[in-house]
Amino acid sequence: MADNLIPKAAANVQHEKLKRRELLALLRDVTEQRDKLLSQFEAMAHQVDESTEQIDEAMVEARLDAKRAEDSEHHAEQEIAHANELSHQLDEERRKSAEIAAEFARFRDTMERAPVEDPWGVLWRAVSQIVSDWVAWVRAKIPSDSAFLPWFDRAVELAKTALCLALKWGKALFEWTKPRVIDLCKWLKSKFARRRNKE
Repeated sequence: MADNLIPKAAANVQHEKLKRRELLALLRDVTEQRDKLLSQFEAMAHQVDESTEQIDEAMVEARLDAKRAEDSEHHAEQEIAHANELSHQLDEERRKSAEIAAEFARFRDTMERAPVEDPWGVLWRAVSQIVSDWVAWVRAKIPSDSAFLPWFDRAVELAKTALCLALKWGKALFEWTKPRVIDLCKWLKSKFARRRNKE
């Protein structure tokens, strides 16, 4: 029986060695597979990191593009509003020009039909009307809250007063010199006539 035990023990030892070898081989295979899986997971993690960076960059770029588009749209809206304002101003200027042209046509028609008894008076009224229109146009261009507006009004009043005084003095000078010039002309005529008679 003791002889029986030895081969059984030897068989058990061999069996154990075989199991151990198989287990070691299996352990090596499992370790290799684990290492392969770890390297694949690391590669996948690296790809995920790169993809995340690319996605982050794409998101930042998309946000920048959206901001640029919004700014561009806002700028376009401002440009459209500015263009509309300029168009409105142009229409207003055209309307005013048409009014002025109609006023000049009406004035010309009135002047052509009216009998001219006092041409200097008609000329003075026409010039004063044109100057008044120019002054009103310039005054309309000055903003109502401008500090320059009262000075402009004062300058216009001063110019009107100075012009009225100049006209008054000019008329008085003309009235004063007219008889004297006539007398001088008569005196010179008579003097030349006497000289001719002497010769």
